[in-house]
Amino acid sequence: MTTSSNAPDVIIAGGGVMGFATAYFLGSIHGMRCLVLERDAVASGASGAAAGELSALNRTEHPYPAPFISFGTESLKIHRELGAQLVEESGVDYQLTKTPIFRPAFTEEEAIISQQQVAVQQAEGLNIEWLDNTALRAARTWLPEDTLGAIYSPEDLQLETYPFAIALAQAAERYGATIRTAEVTGVQRSGQRVTGVTTATETLASDRVVLAMGPWMQYCSDWLGFRIPVEPLRGQIIHMRLPGPLPEYGIFHHTGYVFPKPSGILYVGTTEEHVGFERQTTTEARDAILEATVKFAPPIIDGALIEMTACLRPLSLDELPIIGPTPGWDGLFLATGHGRKGILMSLATGKYLAQQIAEGRADYPMEPFSPARLVK
Repeated sequence: MTTSSNAPDVIIAGGGVMGFATAYFLGSIHGMRCLVLERDAVASGASGAAAGELSALNRTEHPYPAPFISFGTESLKIHRELGAQLVEESGVDYQLTKTPIFRPAFTEEEAIISQQQVAVQQAEGLNIEWLDNTALRAARTWLPEDTLGAIYSPEDLQLETYPFAIALAQAAERYGATIRTAEVTGVQRSGQRVTGVTTATETLASDRVVLAMGPWMQYCSDWLGFRIPVEPLRGQIIHMRLPGPLPEYGIFHHTGYVFPKPSGILYVGTTEEHVGFERQTTTEARDAILEATVKFAPPIIDGALIEMTACLRPLSLDELPIIGPTPGWDGLFLATGHGRKGILMSLATGKYLAQQIAEGRADYPMEPFSPARLVK
């Protein structure tokens, strides 16, 4: 086994949006050279197959923790600010577009919870409102006429996930990052100081290392000396083509949604399955998704199924991302556990993790996401 020379400033394990966003900000803002290691293809996990919805809104049936919503709101702001610049720097148009979202309520309980959430999330600065049945019918949406009301967010964004990951990768390369195919098999240290990583064929030296390996981070527990409580959450998506025009908005209800893409394809999803690292699609999921979504989006009954995709989202068991310096180590950082909102939170994660790596601090309160909570 050989040891490489000319060590990079930072080694990043994981070629998804978290790894590339971190490399991009480290290079563009802090002038640090990164080596990104990916065992498969770039964005071969959830980074390249997610729906691409950029919304910080809560879930009606299962509210997110307050720090999660605030961090999502911050990241949405960065997406808006950085979108045009990232396209220019990378040469990749990842179709960042505005797509309003309706989140309907069909029972009195859902309506009450939804209206309470509108008040809470307006306090976070989100531009949302509650539309009652009369307003919905006047809007002529796909929603059934007996829908009691809906949360309406007119300024949500979306993007195409694989092109977005490629844009981050190419922009990171523009600022000095190198991307290599290699599987990280361990982390090296001298005392508490990280000294690099091992792969199947070599030891790569660096005194700063980032582990951003999605749900596979659970396998890093033995390296670190404590458990990484992240598990894969499979989500399956149906891609459909409709005979008529697509709506100019998305509809989200519980785990179900219909979401128009700039390509003219309608995404219909999704599932939340705890099935380990099984990535295949299933007919059971297809049937369950269609049964759930046709109730609030009847026109999909005439759609033609093009394909189904599935991805494994890294779900932190306390539902907060794990971002920041690793307890018991100097120079080792983690970025995982973003669950259903990884694409949304990628830019805020990259920006503030890069600041922690380069400056030992962040301009955003990152304490709720600190890996230190894992060893308390």
